[in-house]
Amino acid sequence: MGVFRVGRFGVVPAAGAGTRLAPYRAPKELIQVGYHDVGGRVLPKAAIEHVLTAMRGGGVGRAFVVLSPAKAELLRYLGSGSYLGMDLAYVCQEVARGLPHALDLATPFLAGRTVCMGMPDTIITPDDGFARLLDFHDGTGADLSLGVYPTATPQSLAPVVVEPGSYRVLAIVDKPEHPPADNTWGIAAWSPVFTELLHACVADAPPGPELLLSDIFVAAMTAGLRVHALTFADGEFHDIGTPAGVLRAREALEAPGGVLARRQP
Repeated sequence: MGVFRVGRFGVVPAAGAGTRLAPYRAPKELIQVGYHDVGGRVLPKAAIEHVLTAMRGGGVGRAFVVLSPAKAELLRYLGSGSYLGMDLAYVCQEVARGLPHALDLATPFLAGRTVCMGMPDTIITPDDGFARLLDFHDGTGADLSLGVYPTATPQSLAPVVVEPGSYRVLAIVDKPEHPPADNTWGIAAWSPVFTELLHACVADAPPGPELLLSDIFVAAMTAGLRVHALTFADGEFHDIGTPAGVLRAREALEAPGGVLARRQP
């Protein structure tokens, strides 16, 4: 299982309605992509298990999963998390108010903690992404560290502009018509100062359109926080939030010799 890092918590926001997959009715987080080894048995691996096992591989032994009332099936499926070698707890987003609000619901439990965040409907490779991102986060002294991955569809994601010759993030753009880079952020790690900024932004948000997480990242840069990016040039980013995305991920990850066709811990 590896050694758990003290003071690290994971947060996985899984309260979304999954409208991009309509009329599919089951939780998208439980769509099977690839396989893993559980107690010596090779079993189908649900989408949300990818981000959790990647966190565990980075030494994160505890995580909060943010659910909506319609996602009780995830609680039944994941349970305590013991079968994954983790301790899981759950918070509920009763009214859909966007991703920053979902993440902020875990704030009362995160005082003084380093937070790792990944999405339950995306799959990243290599498997040691969170381990490498946490080492990077600690080594650079960043307040917010983003794991950035190459992608062929940056216009539907959130590309990141990184200062040449450094790790400093210059811009993050959500779903741009003309992407400034062929990449997207995929995972994140942050320090308590960013947790506090996230909480303040959510508390002060006026009524209207939902906040985007990219808005909070930009607010961090504007406030002078150290926002850095670790680029995984050898990595892959798969969004299984659409029917086409599910098919592409399965084709890439389950084909003979594919990244996830083999047994995984």
